[in-house]
Amino acid sequence: MGELLRVFGGMIPLTIIAIPYALLGWPLLAAHRRRRRADPFSASATAAVDMTLALACFLVLCLVTMPVTGVQGSRLNLEPGTDLRLALSDSADLWQALGNVLMLSPLGALLPVRSRRLRSLGRIALGALAVSVLVEGTQYLIQAGRVTSADDILLNTLGAVAGAALSRRLWHRLDVRPAVRIPVQVRRVCDAPVRPRVPRSVWDERYSGIRSGGKSVDRRATVIAKALRTRKEGCLMPDAFGGVGTS
Repeated sequence: MGELLRVFGGMIPLTIIAIPYALLGWPLLAAHRRRRRADPFSASATAAVDMTLALACFLVLCLVTMPVTGVQGSRLNLEPGTDLRLALSDSADLWQALGNVLMLSPLGALLPVRSRRLRSLGRIALGALAVSVLVEGTQYLIQAGRVTSADDILLNTLGAVAGAALSRRLWHRLDVRPAVRIPVQVRRVCDAPVRPRVPRSVWDERYSGIRSGGKSVDRRATVIAKALRTRKEGCLMPDAFGGVGTS
């Protein structure tokens, strides 16, 4: 336990200080999203997830860059299985291995809830592997007195995949449904031919002389018939349509 406190003891006050800031930022972020016309439950839930992710990233960053007291320089161990054998034989190393498993598990559990592109265990494993390599490489470069080993990379990746598997049922709970768009109604002119209707007043004026049964004709028909008879006689006559006709 003393070795565990020596390695991770500096994270306890940082965690105590960071948690109140995260709790304070949660309602502020939720209120900001409600002002943007978001659903109250969705705004509060997404704000809680985002603040938890920010807190986890901050703690991981502090853990990577915090030097270990009493240790000079960093050690490199690229042989897989060495740290795991030590963890099984020593309780202090066992707690350190559990810490490596839990370090990236919050990110693996919460990132798929907020990002649809990461909703796959394979993508989570690749992302956690990349982050773990970056973390271990940073520890070795800054010479913080920690051990950079291949087992830590494997344990970090395993923890992220386990966190994603445990939260798989919650991946779709916070999805924002897109608003239903009502199509704009556009009035279109029909291209079909339209037969004009003759007004009744015009009908009565032009065809009032034609009655049912064809027993009588109007004056115009009489003039046309008289003109035809006159042409046979070879006489000049006023044309039925207003001109002068000849035979």
